[in-house]
Amino acid sequence: MTHADSLPVYAISHAGPNQAVDETVTSDFFAKLGQKWLSFEPAPKAILVISAHWEGAEGVIRVRTSEQNQLYYDFYNFPDHMYKLQYPSKGSPSLAARVLELLGQANIPAESETKRGIDHGVWVPLLRILPKPEIPVVQMSLADLRGKSAEYAFAYHIRVGEALKQLRQENVLLVASGTAVHNLRDLRTYMGTGRVAPFVKPFDDLLDRVVSIDTSEEDRRKAAVHDIAHSPHLAAAHPSLDHLLPFFVAFGAAGADKAQKLHNNHILTLSESAWSFGEK
Repeated sequence: MTHADSLPVYAISHAGPNQAVDETVTSDFFAKLGQKWLSFEPAPKAILVISAHWEGAEGVIRVRTSEQNQLYYDFYNFPDHMYKLQYPSKGSPSLAARVLELLGQANIPAESETKRGIDHGVWVPLLRILPKPEIPVVQMSLADLRGKSAEYAFAYHIRVGEALKQLRQENVLLVASGTAVHNLRDLRTYMGTGRVAPFVKPFDDLLDRVVSIDTSEEDRRKAAVHDIAHSPHLAAAHPSLDHLLPFFVAFGAAGADKAQKLHNNHILTLSESAWSFGEK
């Protein structure tokens, strides 16, 4: 599968750490996604992942610049074997330096990070997508914008994505790893019921709609920011915004490229939807 002069952008829902070992419809999707990535000609030279589980300092993006990627087991009360899983991927200091350069050119504060390992928002999906870690992986954080409005946070992370858009033409795969609907607060309420919470489908449908708005790039971004920020389902779908912000990074890096819905799975208070932008 050729990708012309620009790689697609992906917004995926990484779901829980158990995706690393459980056989689910989402792990099946990840496997098929990996087959697609491996079919690209030329092969991606590196993967840049923006994870919901890492926020930099206030207004600052952090970028891992290390040669090797240690794992950060940033989850609790899972079976012991989960903390023995490995994903021995290499980093890419050259890509990390390029990311820092592009963010600097866009006047977005960014800093190098060498100590923190890649978190489960990165290695759990990649373990299923590319079980053999042959492509270097760089993780990048969100910016901590707590205290700012949702519209501000969404627009800020669109700017981050826009700054990174050039990487698509440099054979770098951009992956935004969040969760389309992420409400762990109310998860227990729906466990054992078999029911999906009433806010899940409407919010997922909203994400489908905003990525499909057929208008200018600027108007599409404004509409996405406004409509999602003012959705009556936002507070329930995302009690905190961290799992939604990677979606906006992907949206910014997509430019005018059209979206495709690649995967859809609603569970209790979660949606594991995924989209691509710019697939040929």
